[in-house]
Amino acid sequence: MTPVQVDEWLDEYNDYLLLYELFGDKVYLDETMEILTSLNKYISRLHMYEKRMFMANSRKVLLK
Repeated sequence: MTPVQVDEWLDEYNDYLLLYELFGDKVYLDETMEILTSLNKYISRLHMYEKRMFMANSRKVLLK
């Protein structure tokens, strides 16, 4: 996932939120929740990846 894709997700979130505010249709609100869920999953995976990279780099430093 690239920052551009995250920006697109946020744009889509804002669009659906605006549609919900304008029309009050719960379908739009459901879409915003799906987007937030996807973003949270992406952020969790990113944190796990960063943690693993940190641990791997820490081991390399200790082995030197």
